[in-house]
Amino acid sequence: MVKAKVVAIIAGCILAAGCAAPVGFFLAGGAAGVAGYKYYQGGLTVVYRAPFMETWDAALAATRKLGMLVERSDHDLTTGKIVVKRADGSPVSISLEYKTAKETQVVIRVGHLGDKEASIAIKDKIRDELFKE
Repeated sequence: MVKAKVVAIIAGCILAAGCAAPVGFFLAGGAAGVAGYKYYQGGLTVVYRAPFMETWDAALAATRKLGMLVERSDHDLTTGKIVVKRADGSPVSISLEYKTAKETQVVIRVGHLGDKEASIAIKDKIRDELFKE
């Protein structure tokens, strides 16, 4: 019985240590239309309160308005990926996934290792395109 408790405690510690980095990384969106976002291991994951195709169109418009060159853009009914280059030549990938009829998850990765500030700027531009007044 004691052995089982020790194993459970050790397993709990390992799981807690493995999950320590992402703890607290899901933040409130802070703006209309964003359900939340997180930045983890070089990618910014955002959940927009908008249908998949509207989010797709907004992501394409945002990249163009930010002066990025679209190299590839493909989608089906539930997933899609946009690959662009920034003016400095760094790559950007934007992956979209249908979550519900009114929510779309988007993962933004700038550069090979990630750039949090640039990713947030793209997130904000997509939000602006989605929710123009």
